[in-house]
Amino acid sequence: MQIAAHMLAYNVDRYLPSAIASLLPHVDKLFVAYPSRPFNYIASSRVSLGNPTPISILDPFLASGKLEIVHGDWEREEQTRNACLERAEAQGFDWLLTIDADEFYSRQSWEQIRSYLSDHTNVQVIATTWYNFYKSAHYVAVDQYGGIKSTNANFAIRCQRGLRFADRRIPSTREGVILDTPCYHYGYVMTDEEMLTKLKTWSHAGDFDTMRWFRLKWLGWRESTQHIHPTWPICWRRAIRFPLPQPDFAHDFAIEHPYVQPRPRERWQETWYDARFVGMERARLARNRVLGR
Repeated sequence: MQIAAHMLAYNVDRYLPSAIASLLPHVDKLFVAYPSRPFNYIASSRVSLGNPTPISILDPFLASGKLEIVHGDWEREEQTRNACLERAEAQGFDWLLTIDADEFYSRQSWEQIRSYLSDHTNVQVIATTWYNFYKSAHYVAVDQYGGIKSTNANFAIRCQRGLRFADRRIPSTREGVILDTPCYHYGYVMTDEEMLTKLKTWSHAGDFDTMRWFRLKWLGWRESTQHIHPTWPICWRRAIRFPLPQPDFAHDFAIEHPYVQPRPRERWQETWYDARFVGMERARLARNRVLGR
């Protein structure tokens, strides 16, 4: 069994070296997609910005013989991922893992992952569970059901003709399984400047009011702040202190953010922001009950 993984190298200076070092011992090949500029979800960002992650950050890992850089100028996230999948397929790999630079697995999880991939030859797509950290490795998002562990969109896809990424990291088939081996996801563990760049360039850039969310839910965040997810506010009720033992790699992401007292106007705007999305969610649930879903 031959396992490849792929990782996107854009605006990930904080995570990339640690992520590659953590991943390489567990895979046979790592394809690093290095775009020359942002996706085309916001045209102005694509025109005005390059790639802030220097390609030289990859130099220490080239000697391993496992890392292959995939250069491109992709307009959409799924195009980037499919470029890596096509290379993995052409080179005869059995699996391609989707591991972004802000996603980490423990050594124990890797033992479980490799065993599962080897034993389940009839599975096409695998997702894993994950913890979503917010602002710092100290805080984890709580979902709408009160839990801290949810499921990511995709972790592994079999390298076979016809299987592709259809939308961002979502595969063309949803007939997969969920492997409960948690990923530690630090995608919202950034400085203010790093988060602002992310909001202007990532594949969800056009899905919500980025600057309102940044001002109310990021800069104005405090432990009592609710509905903190940028594109689906209801799904992250709030962030709490992570209640479980921390893995070794967590110390790299223990960022401390100074608390900024929101002004009365911002408190009112946040109240309106929350009420709007709570109302939308209640309407959705009521509609589903009527339709019997």
